[in-house]
Amino acid sequence: MTAFKPTYIKAFKTSKRGGTGKSLIALVLGEKKLTLYDLEIYYYMEDKNNLHKDIIHGYEIKKSILFENNRGFALAENHDAVSPFVTWQFTEDESGKRDYYWGHYKSDGEAAGRDYETRATEYKQDYGLSEKTTPEVYKYYSTQRPVDIGTFPKTQGGPNRFVNFDKREAVEHGRFMAWGYLEYSAPLTNKQVSDYELRPAPGNPDRRRMEEQAQVIGKWEQAHRVPEERRLTWWYPDFGVFVAKEFVTPEQLAERHGKIIEAKERAADKRAVPKPIAEQLAEAGKQVERGTEASTSREYER
Repeated sequence: MTAFKPTYIKAFKTSKRGGTGKSLIALVLGEKKLTLYDLEIYYYMEDKNNLHKDIIHGYEIKKSILFENNRGFALAENHDAVSPFVTWQFTEDESGKRDYYWGHYKSDGEAAGRDYETRATEYKQDYGLSEKTTPEVYKYYSTQRPVDIGTFPKTQGGPNRFVNFDKREAVEHGRFMAWGYLEYSAPLTNKQVSDYELRPAPGNPDRRRMEEQAQVIGKWEQAHRVPEERRLTWWYPDFGVFVAKEFVTPEQLAERHGKIIEAKERAADKRAVPKPIAEQLAEAGKQVERGTEASTSREYER
């Protein structure tokens, strides 16, 4: 896996029409600011020991939390391993490289998820630490070709970084194949994703909202016995959660989620509608009468 960063010190001029790329100049960080918008001129190829790489010993990092002391925990999975799930503690150095250690290996995804939450929560409480805030990252996989000039949209949100794998490989629980991925600080539009044949990572901030909505929708679809062909979600047994079907859009989920919430609110409003004053007074009178009768009965028994 080769990671490309705009601040790396080697740059190579590329000429797609002319064939081979020519080494142009070695740029020292600080002398010139480079961004991925410069890809029309420069092509960065310096590998910094797989900085921020997402696959560790064959395990793909699915979730991580970093605290203000630059230590944290990660949840990863590798379905080809004997123990397909693991939680690690890690230390992040000044360059952002992470050293993973103290792995807890699990055969069950739900158990691994609980272990991740427990380790992170206990560490946070024991040391009185806060989570280190980082900018939101939106990851998009290049499914049809390696990341190269003209294969991705340029927006105000990036890309800020991209990674090309050594070969096309399975990602995201083996759901699909990809040649690499790009990272943005803001989400792409559906048209941009479609035009460049990209695929958003399920862990993107907007996709996390979809995951939350999928839980509500999935439970509703199950309770109402919605036919499979009309469902927007399916049950993912490995992690014990509902997941949006492959071709369901954020707009479709948001629409159904909104309708379900509206229906619940209407039902709650009906239950909470106060009775007319006359009816309330009549009920109060009946309660007083019942109380008086009960009191008279007790007096008579004495």
